[in-house]
Amino acid sequence: MIIVDSILLNTRSKSSEQEFGIFINGKMKAGKGPIIESLSRIDGSITGQIFSAGEVDVAECYTSALKAQSSWNNLTSASRAEIFQNAAKLFRERSVQIGEMISKEMGKPALEAKTEVEKGASILDYYAQTHYRSIGDLYTTDTGEDVFVVEEPLGTVLLITPWNFPFTLPMRKIAAALAVGNTAIFKPATNSSITALLIGMTFKDAGLPDGVLNILIGRSSLIERSLFDNSVLAGVSLTGSYDTASKIRGLIPVEIPFQAELGGKNALVIWKDADQKKAMEIVKASSFRNNGQICTSCGRLLVHSDIAVEFLTKIREYIAEVKSDSPDGKLGILSSEFERDKITETLVRGKGQYKELIKAPWGSDLFGPTVVVEPQSSELLNEEIFGPVITFEVIDNLEDALEKLNCTSYGLTAGIVTQDLTVAQKFWKSANAGTIKINTPLTGTPFHVPLEGWGRSGVGGGEGGKSSIEFFTRRKAVYIKR
Repeated sequence: MIIVDSILLNTRSKSSEQEFGIFINGKMKAGKGPIIESLSRIDGSITGQIFSAGEVDVAECYTSALKAQSSWNNLTSASRAEIFQNAAKLFRERSVQIGEMISKEMGKPALEAKTEVEKGASILDYYAQTHYRSIGDLYTTDTGEDVFVVEEPLGTVLLITPWNFPFTLPMRKIAAALAVGNTAIFKPATNSSITALLIGMTFKDAGLPDGVLNILIGRSSLIERSLFDNSVLAGVSLTGSYDTASKIRGLIPVEIPFQAELGGKNALVIWKDADQKKAMEIVKASSFRNNGQICTSCGRLLVHSDIAVEFLTKIREYIAEVKSDSPDGKLGILSSEFERDKITETLVRGKGQYKELIKAPWGSDLFGPTVVVEPQSSELLNEEIFGPVITFEVIDNLEDALEKLNCTSYGLTAGIVTQDLTVAQKFWKSANAGTIKINTPLTGTPFHVPLEGWGRSGVGGGEGGKSSIEFFTRRKAVYIKR
């Protein structure tokens, strides 16, 4: 892969493996931290060795970003838009190669990975056009003053993303942060490291000035103190777990803006009048796409008692027939053995606390679609299982459905399949979640629409479109006396 060659380190190591590092001030360099092996989820082979970051590299990152911030912010919106458009074009041209790397690193089917890159390019197009305009508001006062409010960048922001969407999740944060004049330090999950470096090099090839985007590959436990304890840090945006968010909140000063999207225990209601064929397609897309490794995936299925037996039969038939390698059933594999084992252990703890376990007959190395029928375990019902596992519960009325849906501490997405507009309206008004889907899959959130989690699903406002611009800026009111 030609573009992978562009991010290789020029080292004198005797290793036969491809060697990668970190991306600071527009250059690839070997970090001062430990070597991390990147393993292919396709065949277990070593994709490369990564010379990860140490604390001294973090300090250099902040210095580089601070130096670049003023000149980047002083560029016109048109100039920044041109760089974004160049980058979008390059990402589309490289989508096959970057998609292949995504597939290797986290097990996503190659075609879906390529599509993810293309969607990420569209995010750049959006922010290029959105910020190609004047930003601010104008007011007058009753004492004869004109007041104009302008939005300015925070400064240097830290962006932290997981592995499940290693291109679009970073792009949502990077594009919004850079569009309004911030510089950024991007810390990806270590098992999507090479994909992250390809993002950095492609931006450089598109004309992004050195230091505007810096990429740190490293173990959080080794560099977190230096990541969060730096006077240059002006904001943090995270997609990750509630526990990670809680830890970060305790590490950063109270004045540092913090935004986090934290997953959920998302419920989908199948009402008694639902078109069952359509409902089944929505369940598959909501629960098993990307092997269930999506924050907005359906984790709880609430089915009306009038159709519960019939609909469970449809689910049982699908799970018995779905293939791991068919065009429609190629759902990907879990990103790591750790994730697979974690899900397995959850099901083991819940054994005997459900009526039935329906599981796709895939090999032990994979983890296929799984349905836990009528569980009594609090963990199975209320805690997020980040994989292709859903619970099946029977509800008698809408009040019953809403009570079950709202009983968790999460509030990211919720949905219903129904032909009754009155039922749909009552549902979306009463469901405790930031995103409500009616007759459409829970997964899939357009980048220009805010995704805001309630409760343990998020903090610091939504992410996407105008909400991201609001997070990555601060307001200044200027008063002029006539």
